[in-house]
Amino acid sequence: MPHSKSISGLCPKNGYSSSSTPFPDKRRFGEEAAAVLSGGDIQYEIVFTERAGHATELATAAVGNYDIVAAAGGDGTLNEVARGLLHSDTAMAVIPCGSGNGLARCLHLPLKTSEAIQLLRQGKIERIDTATVNGKLFLSVAGIGLDAQTADDFARDPRRGFIPYAHYATNNYFHLKPETDRITFDGSKTLTCSPMLVTFANSNQYGYNAVIAPHASLQDGLLDTCILSRPPLPVIPAFVGMLMHGHLDRSRYLTEIQSAHITVERPSAGVVNIDGEPVMMDALLDVRILPQSLKVVIP
Repeated sequence: MPHSKSISGLCPKNGYSSSSTPFPDKRRFGEEAAAVLSGGDIQYEIVFTERAGHATELATAAVGNYDIVAAAGGDGTLNEVARGLLHSDTAMAVIPCGSGNGLARCLHLPLKTSEAIQLLRQGKIERIDTATVNGKLFLSVAGIGLDAQTADDFARDPRRGFIPYAHYATNNYFHLKPETDRITFDGSKTLTCSPMLVTFANSNQYGYNAVIAPHASLQDGLLDTCILSRPPLPVIPAFVGMLMHGHLDRSRYLTEIQSAHITVERPSAGVVNIDGEPVMMDALLDVRILPQSLKVVIP
């Protein structure tokens, strides 16, 4: 790193983010950043993105010119920024401003803006794994079934937060018909199943502290594939309790398999959850880990 640390801050413009999350007032954010970063050996610039994909363009341009790109937004914004920084020496810092903030919670980052900005001075840099589905990057989780349909429903609703998300998840629990999938792990073990959902977890959670993969690690070079059968209605309260307290591995309805490469043969093309964003993909899914591919700032 240069002796003078240089930081570019990428923030969604008011009213825009890749996940449609309303962003705080630009002036107030600038004042908070200035209060923490001004003076000393840090040179910084704050840039507001203007459209979907703009964060990737700006992050790509920052490589080689900045030590850190600080992404202020939700998991969708972080995904855009990471695409531009992948396999580079420029690190990504996270200033959580989204709904679920799954990656930030998994990394044990502060959720308060001023404290997250302070990490730009006090944090350390480590490499983490990322992953892809059919070549499309994800940082935290990707999946099919209930979580993908819920992400699709949630993306169409202007409301943010846990309550509307829980509403769609509950509706899909009752009405979503499971498909039959053929899943192969590392080219050897194959499983045919009709689950409620299949989640490919790099981090341990969706967000909101809903821990789908209790054993997942961002640095082990493996993905945790979580195959979830539909729990009977009477056990749902206990099931949700295990999900929110990180004990879902105790449930008989969850199968968790670690591997570096997964292929999924589905009956037809359909929506896939990519870090909370719904993406239409072909029937055949190719899921791969990218070990140690992204530098991040952590406490």
